[in-house]
Formats: sequence, C-alpha cells, structure tokens
Amino acid sequence: MAAGRRGDIGRMFVVLLKFLEVGSRALFVVFTTYSLEVGQAGQFGLLVTLQGLASFAIGYERHIDLMRRMVGREPASFDQAVARALVLFATNYLLCVPLLVLALVFMVKASPAIIAMCVTIAIAEQLMNFAYQMAMVEPRYRSMLVVTVAKNVVIASGVLAGALWGKALTLQFVVGIWAGASLAALLVIALLWTGFRGRSPESAASAGYREIVAGQYRGSWTHFLLGLTAVLTLQSDRLLVGALLSHEQAGIFFRHILLTAMLYQVFNIAFFNRILPTVFASGQQRDPGALEAIVRREFRRVLIFWLLTAICIFGFFVLAPTELILAYRLDLAYFGGLLVVSAVRARADLNSLVFNALHQEAFVFRAQVLSFAIGLPIMIATAAWFGIPGLIAATGVSATVYLILTKIRLVRMTSEFSHVN
Repeated sequence: MAAGRRGDIGRMFVVLLKFLEVGSRALFVVFTTYSLEVGQAGQFGLLVTLQGLASFAIGYERHIDLMRRMVGREPASFDQAVARALVLFATNYLLCVPLLVLALVFMVKASPAIIAMCVTIAIAEQLMNFAYQMAMVEPRYRSMLVVTVAKNVVIASGVLAGALWGKALTLQFVVGIWAGASLAALLVIALLWTGFRGRSPESAASAGYREIVAGQYRGSWTHFLLGLTAVLTLQSDRLLVGALLSHEQAGIFFRHILLTAMLYQVFNIAFFNRILPTVFASGQQRDPGALEAIVRREFRRVLIFWLLTAICIFGFFVLAPTELILAYRLDLAYFGGLLVVSAVRARADLNSLVFNALHQEAFVFRAQVLSFAIGLPIMIATAAWFGIPGLIAATGVSATVYLILTKIRLVRMTSEFSHVN
C-alpha cells in the first residue's frame, strides 16, 4: 500500500514537472510569435511545426510499447531497452533529418545556420520528451525531466531578456538561444543517464543491429500509424500555410492558431484525461450508450469553457485599442472560426474515447484516415483560392466528417447493444 502511494506521488511529481515544461515552452512560443516581425513570425511557426513533426517521426511512438513491456522490470533490463531504442532513433536520424532539411529549405527558406540549429533542436526535443515518457514508469529518469524544465525556463528568460534590453527580436537570435540551451541540456541528460546506467549490472543478452532495429519497427508500427494520422490531421493546416501562403500570411495564421493549440492542451488535461479512467472502467460493461452519455455530459462542460473563451476574446476586441489590433494583424472572425472547429474536433475526440474503451482503435484509425483524405484536397483548394479563411473553413470540414463518422458508428453500436440486451 505504501509503495503504491509513493508511486502515485512520484507520478504526480512527474506530471507537475511536465506542466511546468509545457507552460514555459508555451510562454516562449507565444511571446516569440507575437514579438517577431509578422513574416519572421510565420517562419518561426513553421519551424516549430516542422521540428515537432521531425521529433515525432524520429521517436516513432516507441515509448508506448516500451512502457507497456518494461514497467516494473529491473533497472538493467529497463536501461537495456532504452539503449536499444536509442539505436532505433539513430537510424531514424539518417532517414528523417534530410527530409527536415529539405522542408526548412523550401518551406521556411531558412539559412544554413538556422537549419543546423533546427536539426539540433529536433533531436534534443525528441530525446528529452522520450526521457519524460520513461520517467513516468522509471523513477531514476525523473532527474532528466528537471533538466528539461530548467532548459525551457532558460530559453523563455533569454528571449524575454533579449526583447526587453536588446534590439528587436530576430529569428536567428531566438533559434540560437533555443538550440544552445537544448544542446547544453542534452549533454547534462546524457551524463545523468550514463551515470546511473553505469551502476546497473550489464545484461548478458545481446543482439545484432538488424535484429534490434527490425524488432522495434515491428513493435511500434501500429502505434506510429495511429499517431501519424492524428498529427497530420491536426497539423496539416499549418503545413499547407507554409506550402501555399506567404510568410506574412503564415505569421498571421500562427498568431491565431496558437489559441486553439493552448485550448487543446487544456482540453486534454482538464477534460479528456480527467474522464479517461471513468470511461475505461465503465467500458468493462460493454455498453456504448452509457459511455456516450459520459462523454456527452463532459462535452457540455467543454462548451462552457469554450464559450467563456469566446466571450473573453470578444471583450478584448471591444476594449483593445484599434491600433493594437491592427499592429498584430488580429481578426475576430479567424478566432471565431478556429474556436468552432476546435469544439467540433473536441466532440469527435471524446467519441473516440468510447471506441478506445471498447477496444475498437481500428475504427478510430479508419475514421481519422477517411476524414483526413476528404479534408486534405479541400484544404489545398480553399487555401490556394481564399487564403486563411478558406483554410479555416476546410479544417472545419475535416473535423465535421470525423465527428459524423464517429457519431454514426456510436448510434449503430448503441442500437445493436440494446437489441441484444
């Protein structure tokens, strides 16, 4: 009992550290996006998006299989599994870094110096996020998360100091601070891991490179496909902004989409993750109607939160000086459209929680793929013809298709369950 309580406290500590990390990073991204000249803000938004995609591809969702298999294992086995994952990541560097460089050249039009720093950032962010995931199940890795939080605080403080006491922020200055702090933190994490791994007894089991990499690719293939579909569905609009619109238009778009990104973080923490244990526990009864009732009640709370956010945004546009709104190129219609789209997507995500509780992840994957396949060509056409308004409308189409697919399936499952019982 005492050990379980200590474990819960330890996980709460990890979650708190993650909140601090996410919060400091969000402060850095928001402040930078609004402080840079609008064209460079567009480049910065694309850099953040591409870095996130590269880190995701490199990580290959390997943590899910690793955490599931290694939780509770002895330190030597856990460390050996992590070491094998690092071999997989090194392979992915060879595959993903050239693609990241090409995207930075053609979409961001970044200089060689910025490209080199962005590659460093992508690798460091991926490894530090992997350390956080391992810290959820292995207490020895929690010290690495402290380093990550400190790194984000240093970055945010450095950018803020540069804006207050230096000249106007530039993209190279911001990326330079980000890359320098990330590289320093990565070196500290490497020393920490080498230190406590050196105290663990070595495992006698060994395997060749091909066996190590092939087994990990097979083990995480399904998780990677699910994650890739979700990432592309949520971030395809940001990629299309970089591919089809100017950097100035991209900057305007990112200054508005940041609100949706922060709302989604709140949604995941305060609503989705909060009811997840309840939905999963109720899922043992196999009653889709009861599960749908739980997520429907939760969505009412989501709508209240979204409505309060909309009122605050409207109040800002009413009270803020016109010169301020024009200076930052803000548009009330853009904010309103993105809020509606995010509410639709949140409802569909809550529906997907029901399918996960009933072990029907395959349907969620098919629904996401279909909604993405329908929405992508519409996004391309409307973005090319109408710019930002067309892009926002098209993301609404994709989210609506996803919602309709999940709703139809839920109604059918509920009807079948009621007839059987």
